[in-house]
Amino acid sequence: MNIIKPISSNRKLIQLFFLFFIGLQCISVTAQSNNYHVLINRVKEFSKPARILNQHIDAAGNGSAEFTNAEKQVLRFRLDHHKLQIQHGGIAYQLFYYKNDYLEKIQTLDVNGKLAGERESKNESGVLFIIEKPNLYLKKKKLIDDAEGNIDLEDDSNERIIRVQLYDENNMLIPEFQPTYISSKTYWNYNVRMYWP
Repeated sequence: MNIIKPISSNRKLIQLFFLFFIGLQCISVTAQSNNYHVLINRVKEFSKPARILNQHIDAAGNGSAEFTNAEKQVLRFRLDHHKLQIQHGGIAYQLFYYKNDYLEKIQTLDVNGKLAGERESKNESGVLFIIEKPNLYLKKKKLIDDAEGNIDLEDDSNERIIRVQLYDENNMLIPEFQPTYISSKTYWNYNVRMYWP
């Protein structure tokens, strides 16, 4: 009889330990979630409620997080020691707009959620993607998808499949002398969010 009691006590201790551990995990997830909500609430263009799409944050608080919502938007940012990381030009956030699983627009924003230009290129804060030849793009996309993105396609921007329009920090179209086209592979990379400012 004395042997049975310690085993029962040990089980209770183990159960209590697991309950305590689960409680700590819940507190940690809630604290992280609340911290993220403060960050995503700065971006007024991003519809709420939102849910975590991807999160790659290490124990030191470094990494990236992506949120999505019912509007098919994706908001992403990087953290540096649990604080919002500022990229070049003051960019802290990227906001992706999708329609029917195709990327329509990307905007870059500062720490306050205001449009911020990419000074490394044409100082654009927004890029609008226009697929002018959808059937041709679908053929190219299938090749890229089948290779899971690991394919070097010849630059097909001269085929005028995907045109981009650039917008400034005031959300005004940046005038161009001639239309700008990008390659199908470049668009595919943007679509799966392979690019960081």
